[in-house]
Amino acid sequence: MRITPIAFESLGVRSQATLVETKNLRILVDPAISLAPRRYNLPPHQKEVDRLTELAKVLVNIAKDVDVIVVSHYHYDHHDPGYVIPTDIYKDKIVFIKDPQNMINNSQKYRRAPRFLRSIKDKPKNIEIADGRTFKIGDTTISFSPAVPHGADERLGYVVQVFIRDNDSSVLFTSDIEGAPKDLHLKFTKETKPNTIIIDGPLSYLLGRALKEEELQSSIKNMEEIVKNGLETAIIDHHVLRDINYANVLKPVYDVAKDLNVKVATAAEYLKVEPLILEAKRKELFKEDNRPARIPRGLAKLLTAGEG
Repeated sequence: MRITPIAFESLGVRSQATLVETKNLRILVDPAISLAPRRYNLPPHQKEVDRLTELAKVLVNIAKDVDVIVVSHYHYDHHDPGYVIPTDIYKDKIVFIKDPQNMINNSQKYRRAPRFLRSIKDKPKNIEIADGRTFKIGDTTISFSPAVPHGADERLGYVVQVFIRDNDSSVLFTSDIEGAPKDLHLKFTKETKPNTIIIDGPLSYLLGRALKEEELQSSIKNMEEIVKNGLETAIIDHHVLRDINYANVLKPVYDVAKDLNVKVATAAEYLKVEPLILEAKRKELFKEDNRPARIPRGLAKLLTAGEG
């Protein structure tokens, strides 16, 4: 099995787009890319826009040759109705989607999911509701968790976790569980016991606003439990990488992993490249170069939509 992170915060954008290649399948998980509309009361810097444009091209090129596409939920850094990533990537693919009707918040149920499904209408070979189901394609098994909360509560809706097994290799993509603050977030990990996990980490950059101290501590504790679950590798990225001090936040997890000889890395480090932290350094970017970004039309639509 080969796991290739395509776009993540450590690679310069908001995303968890990942390619998983088994012996008989190429599976693309959450093919979308976004930027923070505002950070430190500043809009995206031109370097962020340039990086998004670069990675969008990479993502589209990879998508041409995949067999399966997974959409874990309907936030714009995980799915795209054609604003940045053209919906032609879904043509002739098997598509697994988060249930658009059940265990879903109103924003996604009545606006985002229907818009997305209209945008890909008649393009995929097949569309399957993923929640709680298992599919066998050749030698590859793809299992989905029941819907779990997007973080400590249901305000931002629900996501499905994705487990992929190919003979003796396996990976679990947690999607946006915000570092597993609830014991419910651990259930699928304990059941599947993956070799590799791709997990988003807590919203520590919003501590005191969208994240309470006790929720942060619960996330760290549960991530330590995940590391103890027979893992070989943990890719921790996405939400927590929006915090410039992410390494300090994750230090207890790193310490447990070191004791157990579990490899922990950002997506960039997993790819053996230097992390490119842009959003968390937006103030510094504008100090270096204070020119307004040239925002493409599709990206402008995405940035004004917000998250919810």
